[in-house]
Amino acid sequence: QSGNRIDVLSHLFPGADAQTGRVDYQVQVPPDASLILRSSTGALHAERLHGDVTLEGATGNVDVRDVSDAHVHIKTLKGPITLTNIHDGHVEVTSVSGEVVMDSVSGPLVQVNSTSGKIFYDGDFGSGGEYRLASHTGDIEATAPDDASIEVIARSVKGKVENDFRLQPKHTPFTIKAGS
Repeated sequence: QSGNRIDVLSHLFPGADAQTGRVDYQVQVPPDASLILRSSTGALHAERLHGDVTLEGATGNVDVRDVSDAHVHIKTLKGPITLTNIHDGHVEVTSVSGEVVMDSVSGPLVQVNSTSGKIFYDGDFGSGGEYRLASHTGDIEATAPDDASIEVIARSVKGKVENDFRLQPKHTPFTIKAGS
């Protein structure tokens, strides 16, 4: 421990494999603490927090739930990511090939970038928020309530864009004047 910072590290002994060298940690922190978790193969889980949350992993599952008024940063190579009940903060997710599932996630900025992983979003896009869901080759599926007030910009380099939202096209009224 150094001041109010705690570092917990694990090192594998020579000859240990992923199973014999396995270590499970369960750490409780105050709800407003900032948290940084890193693991190459193990699962990462954080819940009921109001401080900034950073989780970085390679292949393990990442699960974040019940977080509000916080910045949530997640980076993985191919581990699946699940975000549930995240509100009023920035959410930034980067994954190479892991699936990203978001349920009831809203905030001023929700940004997900994936190279080939699928992205699923289910929830009410918060008012005034900006949501960027991008995958180079993976599918993106977003659902919202019928009464949601959202603007959708969708494009695809390869493949088609399908829209099942019950949206009305946005029109900008203008008048044409002679000689203009």
